[in-house]
Order: sequence, then C-alpha cells, then structure tokens
Amino acid sequence: MPSEFTNHFTRNLVLSKTRPASPIQPPSTVDKATTAQQQYEPDSDISRLTSQKKAELHALLGSINQGSISVTDVQTYADRLKNTLPTDDTYTVEAVGDEEMAALVEAIIGKLAVVLYSNALDVYLTQAADVEAEAEWWADIERSKRNVALYLLQTFPLRVANVIRTIATALHRSHLPLSVSSFSPSSLRSLFPSPAQLTLRPGALTTAFFPYLKHQKSLTLAVLLAPPRPSPTPSSRIQKLRESAYSAYVFVTLPLELTRQECRYNRKALERIRDERADCLGQLASYRPRLSQVINNGIKNAPLQQYTHFLDSILQVLSPAWDSPDASGSFTIIGELTQYLPAVSAAHTQVLRAQNLLRPSALTRVWPSLLVLPPLSLYIYTNRTAWTSAIVDMARDAKETARGFLQGWLIEPLIGVLNTVRAGGKGDMLVREGGVVADLESLERMALALARDSLKYTPTQLDTLATQVRMGDLTPVMQIYEEDIRTPFRSALTGTLLRNLFIQIQKAKVDIDQALSGIDRLLKSQELTFAFVGVAPALAIVYAMLGSADRLWGVIGGKGYLGGRQRRQAVWEGMRRVEKLLILIPATYTSGRHLSTGLLILSLTRLRAYALECLPARLRTPFLEDLSELENPELDREAKLRIVDRMWRCWGTSGEGIIRL
Repeated sequence: MPSEFTNHFTRNLVLSKTRPASPIQPPSTVDKATTAQQQYEPDSDISRLTSQKKAELHALLGSINQGSISVTDVQTYADRLKNTLPTDDTYTVEAVGDEEMAALVEAIIGKLAVVLYSNALDVYLTQAADVEAEAEWWADIERSKRNVALYLLQTFPLRVANVIRTIATALHRSHLPLSVSSFSPSSLRSLFPSPAQLTLRPGALTTAFFPYLKHQKSLTLAVLLAPPRPSPTPSSRIQKLRESAYSAYVFVTLPLELTRQECRYNRKALERIRDERADCLGQLASYRPRLSQVINNGIKNAPLQQYTHFLDSILQVLSPAWDSPDASGSFTIIGELTQYLPAVSAAHTQVLRAQNLLRPSALTRVWPSLLVLPPLSLYIYTNRTAWTSAIVDMARDAKETARGFLQGWLIEPLIGVLNTVRAGGKGDMLVREGGVVADLESLERMALALARDSLKYTPTQLDTLATQVRMGDLTPVMQIYEEDIRTPFRSALTGTLLRNLFIQIQKAKVDIDQALSGIDRLLKSQELTFAFVGVAPALAIVYAMLGSADRLWGVIGGKGYLGGRQRRQAVWEGMRRVEKLLILIPATYTSGRHLSTGLLILSLTRLRAYALECLPARLRTPFLEDLSELENPELDREAKLRIVDRMWRCWGTSGEGIIRL
C-alpha cells in the first residue's frame, strides 16, 4: 500500500533524473572521439582517462535506470561513483572543465537522492500504516464486551504463565524452593505484601496479569464502591441494597474492565506512535519541493553540496540526535542513510514488541477454537446416527420445497408468460363471437315475427324494427308485452304473452353474452399483466434471496459492490478524516502542520489502496486524479477543501455512491 504512494509522489522526480541534464555522447561516440584525440591531440593519455571515466559513468547511470533500486544497491552505486570521481563534492563544471562528466555525476547523485528520499517516505508511511492498523484492531476489541471477554480468554494462558513466572522469580530472589505450597494465599501474601489495607494497588501479581498497570497509578476501592449514604428510611435501604449489588457486579466484572482499559491503553500508545511517525512523514513530504528545485536547477547552479544538505536534512528527520560534521560529504551521508533506514524498521518492530502493543499471535487467537473443535468433532461423530436421518430428511424436504417453488411458482408461470406473448391474445375465450351473433339474430327474428303477426308491420317497418333490435331497442315488443300483462291469463291462453316472455328471455341471454364478451376482451387486453402479477411474488423472493447471498458472499470474501459495505464505510470515515485534517491544519509551517500533513497522507494512501483494489476502471481513474490533487503539496488548504467538496458531490450518495454508509 505505501509503495504505491511513494511511487506516485516521487514519479516526477524520478523521471527528471532518468537522463542527465546535458546532452551526453553514447559510449561508441566517446570511443570515436578518443581515437581522434589520440591521432590529433598531444595530450592523448588524459583524454583516454577522461573517456574511460565517462564510459564508466554511462554504464553506472544505465544500470541505475534499468529497474528499482534498494537501499543496499544505493550504497553499492555510491561506492562505484566515489571510486570513479577524482574529487569529492567540489566536482562541478568549473572544477573539472567537462560539462558532460559533471552532468553524469549530477544525474547519478540526484537519482540516488531520489531513491533514498522515496525509501525514507516508504519506511515512515509503512510504519504509520501498520501502527494505525494495530490501533484499529484494539479499538474494535475495546468497543465490544464480547470481544473483550474473548480477548481475555485468548490471552488467559499467557497471563497465567506470566504470573507463575513472576512468582518463581520472587521465590528465587528470596532463596525459597518452588513447590505447590508456594502458590497458597498465605505464601503469596508473604511474598507480595500489600502496602495498605482497603487499597487495590497494581502490585506485582496484578501487573503480571495485566502488564499495562505498571504504567498506571494506584487504584483505591473508593473508585469501585458507591459512596455510603444514611439509611433511616426503607427507600434508602433499597438504595443501599442496589449499591451493594452494584459493588458486587463491579467486582465480578473487574477483570473485563481491566482488560478493556488494557485495550484502551494499547490503542492510545499506538496512536501516539502513529502521530510520531506521521509527523516525520509530514516533514519528509515537505522536502519534496526542495528536492525538485535542486534537481531542476541543473549542474551549473546546483553543485553537489546542495544534495549533501538535502540528504543531511533527511537524516536529521530520521535521527534527531544526528550531528552532521562540517566535513561530511554526499557519500558520507549516503552511507549513513543506507545503514540507518533498515535499522529504523527493525527498531520500530522491537519497540512495539517490547511494549506489548501488537495484537496477539494467530495461535493465541485461535487456541479456544482448536481446543473446542476436537471434542465437538468427536461428539458429532459418536452421535451421528441420532441426527443423520433428521438432517437427511430436512435436506430432502428442503430440496422438494425448492423444486416445488421453482417449478410451480417460477418456471411454469414464466412459461405461461412466454406462451401469452407468443399467442397474442388468441387463446381460450369465455364467449365465442359467433354465438353472440347467432343469439342476436335469433332475437331479431323472434321480434320481427311477433311484430308481423300482432302489429301487421309492413316490410319498411320491419326493416326499421330490425335496426332497433340490433341496437337493443325493443320498444314495440315491450308495448305488446305491456298490453298482454293487463290480462295475463287470457293473454297466456289466447294472446302473445308467452311469445313475449320467450323474447324477454332471449333478450337477457343476448345481454349476458355481450357482457361476457366485453369482459373477455378486457381480460385478453390485460392477460400479460395478469401473467406477470402471478409470477411477480416468486421473482421478488428470488431477488431477495440472491441479494442476501451476494451480501453474505461480500461479508465472507470481503468483496461486494464497490468493495462491500464495510469498505465503503471505511472510505466514508477516511474522507471525513481528510476534511477534518484540512480544516484543522495550521496556516503556518509548524510541527502541528507536519503532523496534519502526515495524517493526511496516511488517509489518502488508504483511499488510494481502496481505489486500486475495489473500483472499476471507469471510476478508478477520476477518483485517483482527485487523490493526486489532494496529495499535491503546491495546492493550498482552500483549494484542497474545494476538492474534498467535489469528491463528496461526485462520489457521495448523490453521485456514484462510493462514499456512503
């Protein structure tokens, strides 16, 4: 993670030192010039020596430009350059009168200076990132009572071993034998006497079980117990009972509280170390414009003493106690840096281990699971006959349920939707169109026959009545029915009442057929809608199940949409921290400004790592461009705050949704 930042931060410096500042002849050209000098110049030996040194410098610069360079390689190249140069830091154009050789030396020294500067940035950024990761781990433990209890259980054997070691050391110091009776309460009281009664002091045994207490002051019981109160009334007695219960609860949970305080102490100690590393990182980052200016000045305006001063400044950041001698040159400072940079990393790890600030080892964290796993496996194996059949039946039922759901509620309805689309509304109908027409024609013939027999209609009147019947108007027939109903018995026997009743029945049948035909047309027009409504619940269930499976896979594998919810939340916290640092950063270049700059670089580095790991290409490039602008030391605070506002607007909830909870 940090190397990506250092590569980006020093890329322009590296590119500017890939080739020397002045045009250089290739070795073949140098050889030709040497041959010509041997033929026409009297001082051929000096020319031959100069050409040989130029060729060596060309080869050295070419090997430096071939790939990445480690700290040990820097020392090797510096020794080769030192053996090639006839003088030390006064090797300039004016000193030797050869611009080409001076340009080669300046390019090599500049390249080595950039490499050392990049390694120094990388060392402190790596240390700050590692320490911050450890601090976040302790913070996660501290926030949860369950995690605190689990951490106490995981480290319990180590704590007990530390207590036993402390007792054995005390017995050896007192010239007493180590036996079982040595661990009795009376023996322990004699070995570790309490300084006062009713006082809970972090003594030897307590600090052995909780090592962080050696840095804490004494704790009295008054801190743990509730203050006594007068109890003349029943309510005060109840209050006293509550206080007693609370005191008992405090004593029972005292180990958990001390463990939580241990996590808090480790977190704060790591945060202090992180701030120290971030302060050094901010100082180193502030030197980038200075190095860029030295490189861009060229060989005529930038002698090697400026590189010496720059490297000396880096060494003073790495080791504040460093006192640069007046006669120290570039090669001396380079040698000190190549030795000090690896030592810084080793000393950093040793300090964290000596102060017990690192998280417990993997074996310490997993031993409870390893202890429970064998008996649990044995229990499951010995009782497999009791639950194997139940699990098989459960799996079979789950399989049948899933098959029935997929077949009956998903596949078949989807096939029905496809058939509906393919049929285009030509499927089964409630009422056939031909039946409706036949019933209407029958009604028309019945009405015309009645009108011809009873009303003596002419053909013209019959045509008019036929048109009315087709329109649903049976007024003449209804008039005959009204006359017949006055004398129903006589009309039923000798009149037309029965014919009128049959016409009314036929009219009702025609009306029902027409209504059913309209309903059928409505259903046919919405048939696709009803088909999708039938399959929609199954699709919703499948969508919810797939979404849950995707979220579960993101939690297990650490992946998901844009890195998963947890990674996006970390990005949100990182952006909030960046904005906070930019707001609180001092306006002048002070120690506080260096700390804020280092913390800002640390946050931006984590955001850069997230972008490289989780963002697609279409989002990664503009996101990295915004981060590069925030990392640019030439932009002031107001400009960077505007960039942060743009990032909230473009990448927040209203934008691409990268920065969100």
